[in-house]
Amino acid sequence: PVLARLLDRYRAGLRGALVISAAGRAALAWLLATRLDTAFLFPLAFGVLVLSRASLIARGAILPAAVPSGRSFVSANSSLAKVSALAGMVVLPLGLALVHTLGPGSALRLATVTYLVGALPGVRLPGGRGAREARQWRMARSGSRPVAVRRSIVATAGMRFLVGFLAFHLAFSLRRQALGAIGLGLLLGSAALGSLLGGVLSGRLRESVKEEGIIASSLGVASGAGIGVGLWFSIPLAAALTFAFGVASGASKVAFDSLVQRHTAEAARGWVFARFEVGLQLSWVAGALIPVAVAIPLATGITAAGAAAGMLAAVYAAGRMRRNRVFMP
Repeated sequence: PVLARLLDRYRAGLRGALVISAAGRAALAWLLATRLDTAFLFPLAFGVLVLSRASLIARGAILPAAVPSGRSFVSANSSLAKVSALAGMVVLPLGLALVHTLGPGSALRLATVTYLVGALPGVRLPGGRGAREARQWRMARSGSRPVAVRRSIVATAGMRFLVGFLAFHLAFSLRRQALGAIGLGLLLGSAALGSLLGGVLSGRLRESVKEEGIIASSLGVASGAGIGVGLWFSIPLAAALTFAFGVASGASKVAFDSLVQRHTAEAARGWVFARFEVGLQLSWVAGALIPVAVAIPLATGITAAGAAAGMLAAVYAAGRMRRNRVFMP
């Protein structure tokens, strides 16, 4: 958020942010490769995380300018989500193999090369020249939060809250039941696969369903999975639960990003995405803190998460219906 003003103030700010974040991560990864046993480890790792978030914000804000005419924002965001997930799945085994054979520094050097290669296409992304007038981006900000966006950020933040809650609730509860590392890995893999499928499905659903419908449907899927698994819990069903919440979270995030891109003027997108991304991250952290502070019975917590998702879906759908009645001729 600190950099949001620079992103919108200069027409080439978003493109510059993508290139600088990629080059900066390359430099930090290279430094990390030789400083893993020093006090610089955590500051350098934190810098990589900060630049990763900045890249995510700039990517979402610049996407509308890079999407070809005739292609929906949901389809473009879905493709990005799919490529990102597949890239992680492909590179993860390679990174583990490098760590096992050559040590952790080799994986970081591979990351350095990857970041540098990723910076090159960023130079060719669209971006104007010069600075915008202060009045222009202030006016853009004032109209950047219509009712549809405000309602959707609450629903999407609620989804993130529940994902954070379930992640730690399952981790602590199943650890108390002596579930091994393989079992936890199965749950994590199910969540990652679900997130990938959610990103893919959102692009297909947009052909017949609006972004708001995708968000409402995602909450409905999470609700049904949570209540069902809470009532009839088992380890295989826990994997199905994390898969369902992964699908719901992935699809709702793609739909929300597309909704914001469609309703936000170009001069305010960096500021809007920065604010919303921080809000979503804090929602995840808030949800994760609950099982850390309070020990909740396993089935009770899962059922409560499903019920909360159902209430969010109902309130969100009711708000959409009320808005549609207001604007009906």
